[in-house]
Amino acid sequence: MFCTTPNNMTRPKLLSLLPLFIFIATAFNSTAQNLGVHPTTLEFKLGRGQSESQAIHLSNSSPKKVQFRLYLNDWLRDSVGGHFYTDPNTLPNSCSKWLVADKNFVELEPGKSTDVTVRLSLPDSVTVSDEMKWSMLFIETVEEQKAEQGKGAQAAVKNLLRIGVHIYQTPPALVEKSVKVFDLKPVPKANNVFQVLCQNTGKVMVDCRSYIELASLTDGKKTKLDAVEFPMFPNQRRYVMFELPPTLPKGKYSALAVLDAGEDVSLEAIETEIDVK
Repeated sequence: MFCTTPNNMTRPKLLSLLPLFIFIATAFNSTAQNLGVHPTTLEFKLGRGQSESQAIHLSNSSPKKVQFRLYLNDWLRDSVGGHFYTDPNTLPNSCSKWLVADKNFVELEPGKSTDVTVRLSLPDSVTVSDEMKWSMLFIETVEEQKAEQGKGAQAAVKNLLRIGVHIYQTPPALVEKSVKVFDLKPVPKANNVFQVLCQNTGKVMVDCRSYIELASLTDGKKTKLDAVEFPMFPNQRRYVMFELPPTLPKGKYSALAVLDAGEDVSLEAIETEIDVK
C-alpha cells in the first residue's frame, strides 16, 4: 500500500533517465514480456473533499510465475517531450500524497490475473481545486534468483520490466484551454532542422498537433511537413522539432508553423522567412 488561415494567428515583426527496459505505456492496453496492464491512464475529475477508486487489471500470460511491485513517482515532461522522474511528493503538481493502492506487491501464477485498486482522496481544501495534479504509478516485475554458495543460498532481485500508469487529477471547475506559439527558428548546429516554441497557457493538459507549411518565394510551390503530436501540461513550454526533407530545393521560403490543440481551442500560428541551404 502506498502512503503517500488560422484563427488567432500571430506573426513575428532530474532523476536520470530510466533504464532501457522501462516501457512507459500510452496505449489503452500494454503487453510486454507477457505482462498485461490495462488501463495505462487513470483520469480523475474530483472536487475538494471527494474520493474515487479506479482499478488496474494485471495479467500474466507467461509460462512462469511473475511477481510485481508497485510504487509511485512524481514526474514532468521536459521541453523536448522527455520524462523526468523524482521521488513522490517532491514536485508542486504531485498528487502522490493523496493516492493509495490496495496492493504494493502482486504474485501471479501462469495464466492468472488480478485487479489493483487505486484510490485518490482529496482533502477539503480550496488549494486542491485550483490546479491540475498528476503522478506516475510504476508496475515493475521482479525475479528472485537463487545461487547456492557453500552451505547457504543467496537471493538477488533483478528488475525486468516497468510499465508506467499515468495518473491525472483535473478539478471539474478547470476548463480553460489556450495555447501560444512564440517562435520558429533553426536549431543551432543542425542543418535544415527547425524548432517551434509553444506553450500551454491554459489550466488543463492539452493534446496538441503541430505542423509547418512552406511556400517557395521563387515559384510559390507549397510543401507541408508531417505533423507532430504531443501533450502539454499547464504552463509547460515545448520545443517541437522539424527536419526539412532532403529533396526540398534550396532557396528562401515563407514558413508557417501551426499549433492545433483541438476543436475547442483557437489555432495558433507564426510565420517567418527561412533559408533552406
